[in-house]
Amino acid sequence: MENKEAPEKSKIDFIKWFINTVVIGLLTFFFSWVLDERKQGVEEIKVYNTYVELITKVDGLAERRLLAEFFSNVTVSGQLKEGWKDYYDILDKQYKNEIAKQDLIISKTDTTTIEGKFELEKAILKKSKIEGTGVISPIITKLNPQNFKLALQKELEGFSLLIDKDIEGAILAFSESENAYNSFHQVYEIEKYLKSKLQSEEVKSDEFWKIIYKDLLEKYSWKMPKIIKFKLEKFSK
Repeated sequence: MENKEAPEKSKIDFIKWFINTVVIGLLTFFFSWVLDERKQGVEEIKVYNTYVELITKVDGLAERRLLAEFFSNVTVSGQLKEGWKDYYDILDKQYKNEIAKQDLIISKTDTTTIEGKFELEKAILKKSKIEGTGVISPIITKLNPQNFKLALQKELEGFSLLIDKDIEGAILAFSESENAYNSFHQVYEIEKYLKSKLQSEEVKSDEFWKIIYKDLLEKYSWKMPKIIKFKLEKFSK
């Protein structure tokens, strides 16, 4: 009897050891992991509250897209990370559709009318603001929309004056654009370039302006509106 009971007892002891050591250990690890995951989620949600103004901003598509891109990469909690990725995909699609929409308006607008010019300026402003978010200025800092708008308006005014062959007026407009929003596009570089050409005796000749337009296209066309590029290409020939 003793020989039969010994193996049975050993088997029972092993099962007890297995349950106490392995199973309970795994369960403890699992519940600890779940609690940590939930704790991380709660902490991350608290962080999101910091950016709730940006997240709920009605016309802040570009800001929300960048924010979703950021959190979809740095969020620790698995479920929240996937949620941010899905949210980013939605916003990215909206972002690209909005850019395409403004491009269509810019290409189709009749600029021979006052209404058309206003519509063109509005579309260029909207597109530039969307594309410039996070590039011109970090999204977390306070951006002054009026300064941005003024900088863009003065930039467009500068290009229009150049097309009208008013170099002094263009220099002033580009200077005002730079003063409104420091380092806006390439307005500072264009102003500096135009000042170097201001004293030329050929300033009233067609060849002089063809060179100006070609230089602008080749050296200073970063963020230049497509409609302006089209006109400069046309008048540089």
